[in-house]
Amino acid sequence: MSKIKLWYLYDFANSFASSVIVFFFPLLLSEKGASDTWIGISVVISTIILLSFYPKLGNSADISKSKRILYIKISSFVMSLSLLLLAFISNTNEVFSFTTLAILSVLYIIFQISFQGSYVFYSAMMQDFENEGSDKNKVSSFGLGIGQLGNAISIGLMGALIIGSGVTLFGLFDKSLAIFLGAFIFLFLAYPFLFSSSFNYKGGLINKNLEFFSYKKFLLKIKENKKVLYFLIGYMLVADSISTLQVYLSLYMKNVFGFTDKMTSIGGAISLLALFSTCMFLGRYVNKFENKNKLLLIGGVVYVFAFLCFALSPTNIYFVFTTLIFAGIAYGLFFPLARSIYSSIIPKDSQAMYFSAFIIFERAATIFGPIIWIVIFFLLSSFGVQVQYRGNLIFLAMVAMVGLTLIRKSFKIKN
Repeated sequence: MSKIKLWYLYDFANSFASSVIVFFFPLLLSEKGASDTWIGISVVISTIILLSFYPKLGNSADISKSKRILYIKISSFVMSLSLLLLAFISNTNEVFSFTTLAILSVLYIIFQISFQGSYVFYSAMMQDFENEGSDKNKVSSFGLGIGQLGNAISIGLMGALIIGSGVTLFGLFDKSLAIFLGAFIFLFLAYPFLFSSSFNYKGGLINKNLEFFSYKKFLLKIKENKKVLYFLIGYMLVADSISTLQVYLSLYMKNVFGFTDKMTSIGGAISLLALFSTCMFLGRYVNKFENKNKLLLIGGVVYVFAFLCFALSPTNIYFVFTTLIFAGIAYGLFFPLARSIYSSIIPKDSQAMYFSAFIIFERAATIFGPIIWIVIFFLLSSFGVQVQYRGNLIFLAMVAMVGLTLIRKSFKIKN
């Protein structure tokens, strides 16, 4: 199997791990009496930890490319272990105690650190593929699309066959079993990528021209490159809106629209299939679009439209599913192009280090997003759950529009 196909396979594989934690874990906490705050605080802590040391690891991976696959292997096994432990510890019919919630939050934080870390080094490989003659935009779109297909299959299968079915395995059932299976399927599918000899970089591929990492110098480089700076801040704000919605989407659909777990799973799968289709279309025809920057902005605007539809939507299943399709299409336009455009405007010899900044700005959004969500939830508490959730989405739409304005500004700056 070629290197690019193995790369796609890993993106497909890790979707089974990420989808169960993003989609079913919040529902699991809610069922056992935990508030939204536990998820928000856990996301914030994981982001702060990522900010503290991943740029240095990214720099290390640029100096010695062999470390990229090493770091991905370590991240993959740690995130799988955290999922397995989380599955067994959460497997109870009882309301979670404070101690249990604290342990689950630590495991959730470990998972997020490992998952996001693997993405840093995985994304940095795109430059290697371009150097070997592959088109970066096509690779980015196909990679994200295949990953989202994995999300759709995972959520669809778990929702149809595991959630509420009464099936047990090793004493695990319902959402805890879904989390366990997510970890197992990920490891099984990721094995060919993780242990392929194709990624055993040796000797001559060590980049001796790069300096060892300094946070001060790194931040100064970002600050001096206004094009990169504005793009990252704008991307952070858009990602803030979308990531926050993803964290709370399953709870939103349950509390605002009254969806059951199975209906929520079906809705998520439909949106992800729309996302997959968009990514496949974009990957095949992206080079026919002369202005890729404009296409990225269109994707962002469509997502803002989806936010507003969600915020103002009646509790009608068909309207909700249609909005989810629009959101999937917008995601499929925006994120693959954001990744490939960013890869084109940063130094070619420092891809992993700069992609650590990309992930940091994306994750920094997850500090502010959940905090703001909790604050707005508190401020609107007297108006009821419906207004609390819908009010948050209107605010997220406004944040995304500011982000798109900054990205548009970055496109006008010449290197």
